[in-house]
Amino acid sequence: MNILLIGNFAPPFEEENLHNITLYNRLVEDGDECTVINISKHPAKDPVFINPNGYAGYLLTLLRLAWKKDVIHFSTKGYLRVGLLKMMLSIFVAKIFRAKSIVTFHSEFFSILGQMRSPFGGTQTLNTSFYLADSIIFADKDTYDVATMYQKRANFELVPSFIHTSHRPAERETPLYRKLKDIRKVIVFTNIVHDSFLFEILKEMIKSLIPSEDAVLVISLSGGSSQDLKKQIEASSGEIKDRLIFIEQDDVQSALSVFSRADVVLRPLTCDGEMFFEKFTVSVRNILHEGNTTFFPNSLVFIKEGNSAVLCANIVKTISSYEDGTPTGINIQDPYERIRKIYGQ
Repeated sequence: MNILLIGNFAPPFEEENLHNITLYNRLVEDGDECTVINISKHPAKDPVFINPNGYAGYLLTLLRLAWKKDVIHFSTKGYLRVGLLKMMLSIFVAKIFRAKSIVTFHSEFFSILGQMRSPFGGTQTLNTSFYLADSIIFADKDTYDVATMYQKRANFELVPSFIHTSHRPAERETPLYRKLKDIRKVIVFTNIVHDSFLFEILKEMIKSLIPSEDAVLVISLSGGSSQDLKKQIEASSGEIKDRLIFIEQDDVQSALSVFSRADVVLRPLTCDGEMFFEKFTVSVRNILHEGNTTFFPNSLVFIKEGNSAVLCANIVKTISSYEDGTPTGINIQDPYERIRKIYGQ
């Protein structure tokens, strides 16, 4: 099968781009011909991923690569106007080239902003896309339910986002993976920048962590002053300095190792690689592990009002103490095979 994947494939890494990379890797392993267009504002590191410049560059690249494709699969979080226009354009091009058009909506703010689209632009874009696409995949039940506002259609599918690590121990068990393997609680902070609400919560987590507690904080930093930020964090860590693990925000293998062991992941809100509302919002994801596959069944968004970092840190500690549970209303059985089935329908 000849497949064109379009979405965020660039660092800093989180569940969206790691899912997209996982899907690409699995398809290539199965012998499919895959081409990738990266729509993130950041360039993808893998040289086989194509980074078009601007909207015109995206259009020209899409037209060039869509030729003789069986499937054009666009992935997004779905709340940037430019991203929605690119999504609709990918569907139109798929129709022109007689390819199957697939869209995936990753979980984030679509369940809120999808209800606030202007009736003179955004609503028509979504209605048109939902009508013309062959299949629309939603990663969570809430996003699926909001999408039914635009008329429930037979082409809607519910398939969770996932990250897959190799079943081969030599590939999966990196030094970082082995270091985290026997830790009871692994709490991950990704894409931290100065003056962010996420940084405030991290500082409170460091203060509240007991030296004898079987837990680690895994941290990735973003921005040009990341080294200064790292020094600040280390200076404030005191007795728990050895419980802090720093990883590079563009190291995909480290990100996969960390996510495969994580209990909770905190990060800023992002869409198509662009950070939003970092001064007063934080996304919190609870992690479910099934074999070599990682799922993200439950999540919260913290919105800062007053001095709420301590409250949020306590909530995160409570969440990290819960045992893994099966998410309600979604089937986690082999989502990759379900996507392949959608491709072949």
